[in-house]
Amino acid sequence: MAKVYNASLIGKKESVVDEILLLNPHQTPLLNALGFSEAVTAVEHVWYEDEMFPDETVTTASALVDDTAIVVADVTPFRVGSVIKIGEELLYVSAINTGTKTLTVTRAYASTTAAAIANAAKVEFLFDEGTEGADARAARYKARVRKSNLTQIFTDSIEISGTAQAVAQYGIDNLYEYEKQKKQLELALQLEKALINGVSYESGQVRQMKGIRQFITTNVTNVGGAVTLAAINTLAQSIYDAGGFKQAGDYKIMVAAKQKIALSGTDSNKITLTRGENTRGQVVDKIVTDFGEFEIVLNQNLASDELFLFDSNRAKIRPLITREFSHTYLGTKGDYTTGQIIGEYTLELEQEKAHGRLKGLS
Repeated sequence: MAKVYNASLIGKKESVVDEILLLNPHQTPLLNALGFSEAVTAVEHVWYEDEMFPDETVTTASALVDDTAIVVADVTPFRVGSVIKIGEELLYVSAINTGTKTLTVTRAYASTTAAAIANAAKVEFLFDEGTEGADARAARYKARVRKSNLTQIFTDSIEISGTAQAVAQYGIDNLYEYEKQKKQLELALQLEKALINGVSYESGQVRQMKGIRQFITTNVTNVGGAVTLAAINTLAQSIYDAGGFKQAGDYKIMVAAKQKIALSGTDSNKITLTRGENTRGQVVDKIVTDFGEFEIVLNQNLASDELFLFDSNRAKIRPLITREFSHTYLGTKGDYTTGQIIGEYTLELEQEKAHGRLKGLS
């Protein structure tokens, strides 16, 4: 019969990932919603994202009915030969000045009616005009965009004195295991806070990951008032316009308690209480919008004046390879027993335009 002595356990690493995921979901709701994904292989995790050419922009200056120079915010949607639409008028692009962001156009194209163009008017790319018998059009290519995030170390130690082990602890059979469970919860909370609030930072051997708040920069609206269904719909439309709903997603609304209460009072016939479609069988609130039904995730680690609308299918919590949360028993040292829990993780948030945030909520 094999015998296992205390000394045999010293320095042996054991995974505690399953124990971390079984923690109270109300304390680590984002961690509970996403779980852990595949490991990364570098402390700066890099991924690449494809993005299509945009199909619209806005004017940055007004133009008279006969002006042929249209100044726009972005010329990348267009090339020579593009047919564009402003209001009810079609225009043909004959030249592009990328420095001044000016389109030279033929007005009233295809027998449409020319009209004065206001500042901030929508300029929509329709198509590139094709000509019978023409040579092949010059190709254009939009390079993939490099994205990255740093891994961050989360660690703490358990230390039990000989006296503490000897004294009877009411309701606690194993004091070391009890303290270990507490440390796991504390570290899970630290990871949860970093996933939301983290700011990318590196100094020597210290690394901090970028959190969701720092990632999302495009679809951010300062409401400056109470949360409304209209504000959420407008945010969802911004995500839709950026292509966020063009592939299957699992969108969730994440708020702190103050905004959860406010949401419940926005429109009672738009709030439902249903059984969540997940393995843990939780009861979840959902809100019905013009762009779909979104689960509401209550998360006290958010600011009280903000709301996130994010696609959980595009968010991944990834450990550094061989560095998932684990416990190592370090043995008896003097008159105490000690051990260490450590893990190293990063957040991968794909296509930040597919997510959004409301801030300044009262």
